[in-house]
Amino acid sequence: MSIKSTLWSAMVALLCGAPAYGQSAKAAPARSVGLASPQAQSWVRANLGGWPQSAQDLAAQLVARYGRPNASTADELLWHENSPWKRTVLYRAGVRHDFPTPHQDILEQTINYRVPADKIADLAAYDGSLIVDRTRGELSVHCDSEQANILTLNIADDIVKGERSVDQALAYHAQVVRGVQIGERESYPERLKFMPQTATQAADPGSEAPLLQHLAR
Repeated sequence: MSIKSTLWSAMVALLCGAPAYGQSAKAAPARSVGLASPQAQSWVRANLGGWPQSAQDLAAQLVARYGRPNASTADELLWHENSPWKRTVLYRAGVRHDFPTPHQDILEQTINYRVPADKIADLAAYDGSLIVDRTRGELSVHCDSEQANILTLNIADDIVKGERSVDQALAYHAQVVRGVQIGERESYPERLKFMPQTATQAADPGSEAPLLQHLAR
């Protein structure tokens, strides 16, 4: 099997395999799937021996891709500014999530991204694993793999830009996952189709309350 075929098979397994579970002119760099290096696997064995196997496997992939975490506790690993991400957190214990198929959310990743106030409810209706911090200008997503997170953020970007309704987003998400399952090459899980904003561009400090502003005069 060629290296190219091996990488695609790995993506299939990560996005929609056991244990369950796009593109503009400017796009974030592609994230290769690949296999964990022996050094990364060694680090995981030495430091995460009590973690579930699925979390250990994902940790090895992340260590191979981004290096050792910037911080760690008994229950999580944390990377800062591991481009295109502002923050990546891998949790020892997952949270059950049944969309698009049952899996455990163990990987949370954050980007700088301003979500208009009138789009927040749509993102929540699309996927409960999307978290908007409007003041900081952060959009976070958690799922069971980096490829699943990228897919969700790309569709969320479509919603924000008015290119898909919530119903269309749900249907397209399932369509992409099914496409990967049957061996079709899908671009949405491969890379962010947009460039994340800077912290200054994304932050929304809000406005002072007019009543309090008036009373302070």
